[in-house]
Amino acid sequence: MPRNAQVMIAASLAFFFVTATTFTSLGYVLYIMVDQLDWSAAAAGFSFALLGLACGLASPLPPYLMKTIGTRLTMVLGALVLAGGFAMASVINDLNFFFVATSLMGAGFTLLAPSPAVYLLANWFPRTSSRMIGFYFMVGSSGGIAGPLIVSAIAGATGDWRLHWMVMAVAAAVLGLICFVCIRDTEAATTTETQEDTEASGTIADSGYTVRQALLTRTFLILAVILTVVQTVVTATHSLLVAHIANLGHGAAPGAIAMSLLAFAGTGTKGVTGAICERVSPRLILIGGLVLQALAMALLSYAPGVAIAIAAAIVFGAGWGMAWLSGHILLLRYFGARLAGTMTAMVTTASTFAVFGPIGAGRVADVTGTYAPAIVVFSGLLLAAAIIALLFLKAPRPLGSAQSEDTPDAPALKLEPAE
Repeated sequence: MPRNAQVMIAASLAFFFVTATTFTSLGYVLYIMVDQLDWSAAAAGFSFALLGLACGLASPLPPYLMKTIGTRLTMVLGALVLAGGFAMASVINDLNFFFVATSLMGAGFTLLAPSPAVYLLANWFPRTSSRMIGFYFMVGSSGGIAGPLIVSAIAGATGDWRLHWMVMAVAAAVLGLICFVCIRDTEAATTTETQEDTEASGTIADSGYTVRQALLTRTFLILAVILTVVQTVVTATHSLLVAHIANLGHGAAPGAIAMSLLAFAGTGTKGVTGAICERVSPRLILIGGLVLQALAMALLSYAPGVAIAIAAAIVFGAGWGMAWLSGHILLLRYFGARLAGTMTAMVTTASTFAVFGPIGAGRVADVTGTYAPAIVVFSGLLLAAAIIALLFLKAPRPLGSAQSEDTPDAPALKLEPAE
């Protein structure tokens, strides 16, 4: 099997695994743990927040480790940290130790995905990177569909949440072995085309920026704000959708269906968007995705019935997939393959503020008795982000092709030529 195919499979498998075993399935496991260990719902919720917080705060680590020990060992380390968190969760009785365990899970997630993989795919697939990154995000998102099923098969069937965490620890260790065997670094892909040319051609230009210079460009700041808004609304929507639809008077079952359909729409759209970005400007797709999300939120806030609410969830999922993937492809197109991993990591760090979305929405619901006002605010934020992207988002002015010592362009391990 060609090396680039091995890299693609291993990276996608890692994203699928961390998505399935952390954010999307933790709530299910916590439901069982809270009942057996007599924890409060607030304490369980705080452990979930720590997972997201650790994931965001650890985001600057991958670029540094990719530079010092290489991308392969960075991902292997992530798998081992993840295995350590799962193993600790399997033996705990004290809540404070579980907080440590979920923090380790968040750090392991960040070391495995998506920053290292975006860097690898941008360089191993210089001419088809948009399509490959789209496929990568689609596979990763599908972990969100599989995660609850995995918990149901292990913890749900046996009632033993410790067995679930133990199995996940072993699986994470196996994932580390797969990454060690399949992942390899390659030389950074560059081209002499300008950033404006790359939007039409689908190739990658090297901006010539150092990491520090790139982080201070208006382009990066705008993209970071837009993707933070998207992540904030997505996180809040996942926390309120079931309850909001249940308030329409039909119980939680339709909300669960809406949540699943939202995930399916987001997963499929990410895969399609990657290929479309090779022919259509990712900036236009980003704007379209933001507008779709804004319209879906407006529709959801005043949905008169379950059918319309479910339709809004599907539209929101499609817009989420379009906006999230095209935003990451713009980071690659604007700043080049050399900085792809670092810029992705920095956006992930910025999106840590998304943890305040569910908190704010919950507070609004406590005061008003409904999530509708919060959903309207989210719709306004998405619309404002679309307007900002339309008016102000432009490619940064390239400084040349010289590489910086601040970027992970020289992994410690032997480089292989891209295939």
